[in-house]
Amino acid sequence: MKFFKGLFITALILGIIGYAGYYFFNKFIEDQAVEYVEKDLVENNDVAMARDYVDRSPALKSYIAEGAEADLEELPVQTREEATRMVMQKLSFQEMQQIQSKAANGMTEQEVLELMETFEEKLTEEELLALKAIVYKELYE
Repeated sequence: MKFFKGLFITALILGIIGYAGYYFFNKFIEDQAVEYVEKDLVENNDVAMARDYVDRSPALKSYIAEGAEADLEELPVQTREEATRMVMQKLSFQEMQQIQSKAANGMTEQEVLELMETFEEKLTEEELLALKAIVYKELYE
């Protein structure tokens, strides 16, 4: 009986350590991604390029403008960092890789609209409004 009790306790401890390691590893990866996004946007002047791109697309501009009047205090995420983490949790790794490769090669307006549809499928209305508000704030304020 002592053997089974010891085995159970050992398995329980290993399970807790494994779960904690998994949690902290995911948190580390999320932090690295947020840091990369922040650094990349500033260094490459991507905000100005993104603003120009949005301004040239009336459909995209009106879509993002829906977030102009939103009160971020009442929404699930308030900052770019929180939004990045939320999107990373909602999208699969493969979906994020596809988005990254499309963005690196330059996205057409149709591809951007398809991306918005993907977000509409994966996010709740409040989360989507929060993203629109954050993007609007980043681009125009």
